Amino acid sequence: YGKVLIPVHLITSGVWFGMFYYAAIKGVNVVPFLELTGLPDSVVNILKNSQSGNALTAYALLKIAMPTQYTVTLGGTSFTVKYLRSHGYMSTPPPVKEYPQDRMEETKELLTEKLEETKDRLSEKLQETKGKASFKKKVE
Repeated sequence: YGKVLIPVHLITSGVWFGMFYYAAIKGVNVVPFLELTGLPDSVVNILKNSQSGNALTAYALLKIAMPTQYTVTLGGTSFTVKYLRSHGYMSTPPPVKEYPQDRMEETKELLTEKLEETKDRLSEKLQETKGKASFKKKVE
């Protein structure tokens, strides 16, 4: 989705910023809202005493709306990918051949088999060692 996500994000960000800039030109004052949300005075004073005007207000509004902006971007990306795939501009990914859960089960079975083999070999070695130890005791 990366090929689609980046352009969609840039376009939606531009639209959001444009809307907020237009709102700032029309006189939307974000300072009372920021004070209401409980932001520190140091942050609020930046906008209150700023000479930057509309651009800074638009940027502040953009940052406030960021969760909604990202939600719209993700939804727009999904919609765009479906549209592009249905019109043949983007290929459909191949079906998943193996799911991680299946691989985990296979690996678990393989490890269990190896563990059993190792236990059997250790048991044999232990029996051999016990046999040699008991033989040495009999010889002495």
